[in-house]
Amino acid sequence: MSSHKPSKDAERLLQGFDWSKVDALTDEQIIAAAKADADSVMPTEAELSEFDLVLPAKARRERAAKAEAERKAADDDTPPKEAAE
Repeated sequence: MSSHKPSKDAERLLQGFDWSKVDALTDEQIIAAAKADADSVMPTEAELSEFDLVLPAKARRERAAKAEAERKAADDDTPPKEAAE
């Protein structure tokens, strides 16, 4: 989470912004607008294939905890070694 605090002007503009217009845009309209923006960069499929997915630390911890819980649940189904003998 960013510690950056928006300026008073930015807060005022955001309060009066009509987000319903943004929500009404289709994916095609958003892509067209991005392509029309000279400052926007649309990576090609080849460029995208070169990227490595990097999960944020929180997501990695949550995945690890879930995998550990699933592993423990699977182990709980296994009878103790003494019972198998």
